[in-house]
Amino acid sequence: MEPKEDEISLDSNIPETYTEMSTPIEKDNLKVRRRNVIETINFASKEENTSDSESNVPLVRMSDSTKAWYDDIIPEIPDIAEYSLSEPLTNRERMKISVIRGSVVNPNLTLGELKLLGCSSEGLVNDDIRRILWPKLLRLSEESNFSVTGLETIHSHIPNEVYQQILKDVARSGSHISQDATQHEIDHFQEQLTQLMCWVLHKHSVLNYYQGYNDIAATVLLVMGLQNGLHVLESISLEFLERFMEKTMEKVNQELFYIFALLERVHPTLLEHLENVELFPHFALAEYTTWYAHKYAENRKLLHRLFDYFLGSPPLMPLYLSTVIVAYRATEIFNTTPDMGHTHKVLCTLPDDLPFETLLIEAKNLYRQYPPESISNDVTEYDRKRKCKEQEWKAKAEASRQEREKQRQLRIIQSTRRIPYRIRSYKTITVVTILALGLYAFLRSSSGLN
Repeated sequence: MEPKEDEISLDSNIPETYTEMSTPIEKDNLKVRRRNVIETINFASKEENTSDSESNVPLVRMSDSTKAWYDDIIPEIPDIAEYSLSEPLTNRERMKISVIRGSVVNPNLTLGELKLLGCSSEGLVNDDIRRILWPKLLRLSEESNFSVTGLETIHSHIPNEVYQQILKDVARSGSHISQDATQHEIDHFQEQLTQLMCWVLHKHSVLNYYQGYNDIAATVLLVMGLQNGLHVLESISLEFLERFMEKTMEKVNQELFYIFALLERVHPTLLEHLENVELFPHFALAEYTTWYAHKYAENRKLLHRLFDYFLGSPPLMPLYLSTVIVAYRATEIFNTTPDMGHTHKVLCTLPDDLPFETLLIEAKNLYRQYPPESISNDVTEYDRKRKCKEQEWKAKAEASRQEREKQRQLRIIQSTRRIPYRIRSYKTITVVTILALGLYAFLRSSSGLN
């Protein structure tokens, strides 16, 4: 029996044009990295803690078969009529809400099934649902809903230079705010956004602020509000963003080469083109570190849907999405002037009309086909080449600098050689002038005596 046109499945089928990247679905254990987690949560499944030699971060391995309602509290999803809607729901969105409402009442719903609700077509649809299910996806306890006080002075507990940078970035977060917002609403939003980030950074001093963190925090604030958003942003920071919040971006710079390792398998011609123009995959840095929140801040519907997807996916999934987006734009890239500057500009400018629902499905299947551990050696090799290339560029830049300095010194020497000649010329003119004046005076005086 063929499905109806508007029927929504939790595991959307892959369009025919993308079946070459599909693989059988396997349940995989999701490795979640947590850093300095103070509160302890009693999970229904076993937790295995290991030590990370570099950062001493305990690892929590949680199977997708884990019980979703770990606290035995089944959330209540309101009926469609109760939602605060900024625009009418489509038929597919109404059907997805019905699927969500029918799924969450199952007391034995698994974590994998809960993630699938956010990852599958249309995501969680509405911010009212997200306020209920985002904390469940992050497995936050009910105690996390307790009110936090002292936020007005929380900025005094973090380094002043960090606070000043936060203020600058918050002032540039206007694209997250409605164009119809009053100045009072803008000021209130910026104040809460600052408090939200300062609270997380104060509570986890090992986390370092980075530019772009404000875009993720702004999205959390708009969906969850300040009080509920505190623990949601904290959990996202610990489980998904901790690599971005280390002292350096060295790990992130290396992880970006997952894009090249994946392109080598799905579009080697495009990879060769990018390498020929000597372009590194750092064009995707902003999308990776902000979950596309910087680019699509004004398109809240799309952005919040992407957050549904990433919250239900492994931490490296944004790189897989970047890969399928680059492959999708192959023709546009090939038609661009083949040099680093033009190609980089094109790749940094994402179109507004990308078919994201299709691309999300493709990214998910690409992850299944080539999980990170299967291509990690290639990523390391690409990063090694990057370091060698950077050393080569630095050597050329240093040689160019030394050549310019040599030419400058040469011009100085040539200039100093001309100075004595000019001085001798001036002396000759002076002596001749004095003699001429003396002779003239003598002749005048002689003619006077006569």
